[in-house]
Amino acid sequence: MALNGTHLLVAAEVWVPWVLLRRDDNGTLLSSGILIEFMNIFASKLNFTYSVIKSVDGEWGRFLPNGSTTGMIGMIQRKEVDMALGPFSITYIRSKVIDFSVPLYIDNFGIFLPRPRQERDLAGFTKPLALEVWVTLLLVIAASVVLGVFANWVTERWRLPGTQGVKEGYVFRPSWLLRALLLEPVDRLPTSLTGRVLLGAWLVAGLILGSAYQGVLTSLLAVPRVAVPVDSLQNLVDYGRLPWSVEYGTALHQLFGDAKSGIQKKIHEGAFLVTSLFEEKERIKTERFALLCDFFSMKQVMSDDYSATGTCNYYIASEVIWACPMAFTFTKGSPIVQHFNKWLMMMRESGLVNRYLDELTSNATLCMLPPGKERGIITLVLSLTDLAGIFLLLVVGLAVSTIILAVEKLVHLF
Repeated sequence: MALNGTHLLVAAEVWVPWVLLRRDDNGTLLSSGILIEFMNIFASKLNFTYSVIKSVDGEWGRFLPNGSTTGMIGMIQRKEVDMALGPFSITYIRSKVIDFSVPLYIDNFGIFLPRPRQERDLAGFTKPLALEVWVTLLLVIAASVVLGVFANWVTERWRLPGTQGVKEGYVFRPSWLLRALLLEPVDRLPTSLTGRVLLGAWLVAGLILGSAYQGVLTSLLAVPRVAVPVDSLQNLVDYGRLPWSVEYGTALHQLFGDAKSGIQKKIHEGAFLVTSLFEEKERIKTERFALLCDFFSMKQVMSDDYSATGTCNYYIASEVIWACPMAFTFTKGSPIVQHFNKWLMMMRESGLVNRYLDELTSNATLCMLPPGKERGIITLVLSLTDLAGIFLLLVVGLAVSTIILAVEKLVHLF
């Protein structure tokens, strides 16, 4: 048969659910996981036996400045083992010192972070209009008041014709601006052309601004939107309030470490290193930091977490950092690669690999929706917290009016 009873030394490191390693009471290394199941199939079909050897330093494999390699890649390069399970990202720099099998699957790499939640905002009632709109509106109000006061002064001084119907000859009243913005009726309309043009412009502007504000505010209250502060590497750096990490000794660690400039260099300089997503999944929720890794691991953590808690606690940023085929690795020029490739192709084409991937991430579907959409369209009951800004505005208004009342009475008395 193909390998004629050959015994292979196989390097491996823990990557749930691909490879699981533990030692029994006697110190014997025990292995399990999807790739161990695959290896048992290969062993029966190709007639070989194998022993699993743990990575010497816990790394997958990086290239050091002196040309040597770490982790399982280094073990293969030094021919300490015949192959390594991984699965490993297929990269050009790795292909110089090792051989890859045909890909098991192709995966994306991205940003995994705590799920953004709806934040309570006391100034939420101002959100229907952008800051520049509010500033522009205040400037226009100020300009209109100045123009109106000037028009009143001119009318009073020279008694322009056509103003006899307006009390004291006024063509402008400050209350008209407030009534126009609040879509309230206006009494004592101006009789002068200047006043009518000014008031007409404000009535039209007030109708548009007021209607737009009411419509957007209604939609924001009825269907709250959750802000997503980080959806790309640039967002991650610019946001500044979410630390980020990279899995130690991986291809992504190598990718960022080799960067000479740009956003990838900034990511490398600002990152701290962790062993794996599965060891850090709870800490991501409690200490709130991002981790850059593969999509399959993200989806599986999401799926497991949703099965356990019934809620979505994680988010995958929309930007794909990198896409890469994943495969087994062998010593350079190894004759056993072609035998493995034959059976790997058959397993992949039969859908066995995809079946495993889909089963392990099936419960992540709901959590892949945008934040705030996990439960679909629901009827929102507004709480006091939701409308705290409005009530705060009313309290301030009542306090100011009380102070003004007191001042008016004091002035009247003295």
